[in-house]
Amino acid sequence: MCTLARRVIFLCQYWLSQTANDFLGGPIKPNKIWRWFQPVSFQIIWFLAILGGNTLLPAVILLLACHLLLSPQRRQDLLLLPLALLGFIIDLVIMYCGFYSFDEWPYWLFFLWFGFVQNFGHSLSFLRKLKVLYLVPLGALGGCYAYWASWKLGAVEWPQGETSTLIVIASVWALLVPAVIKLDQQIRSTN
Repeated sequence: MCTLARRVIFLCQYWLSQTANDFLGGPIKPNKIWRWFQPVSFQIIWFLAILGGNTLLPAVILLLACHLLLSPQRRQDLLLLPLALLGFIIDLVIMYCGFYSFDEWPYWLFFLWFGFVQNFGHSLSFLRKLKVLYLVPLGALGGCYAYWASWKLGAVEWPQGETSTLIVIASVWALLVPAVIKLDQQIRSTN
């Protein structure tokens, strides 16, 4: 890793630990910072992408860069780019089938996927312990909820209507979540 990247990581960790000292009256270890930063930053990435689309893409990319700088598994996180591309392509196929419509080309969607797949090695790593029997409905419900919320917030239109689009989303995500969890685990264990 280059010297500049090490300095940036050190400064981020120093700033976060000093902020913790000031507000909480004691130091916080870097892995404790990471356990909070990772899921909170993904939620911020989600809202920025959904509410701002391509306009707020620089902020999304900046948060993803911070994620990679602070991550204790930076190399494995970068290796998940193909999973993000897979999710992006699946969404594009659904779009070309007429279930999604965007006001502009959704570049932000790829970066949202990259942030999302990071969760399975960090804040959602506990899902690895669940049987596929539980992951299928969890994926279907979670996918429907996230896409329904993005539809309600105006990030995407559903030209085929609510019911048929939710059926497609549930079907895709019921299979996608167990597959992504398995692929994430394989990528992280081989590197």
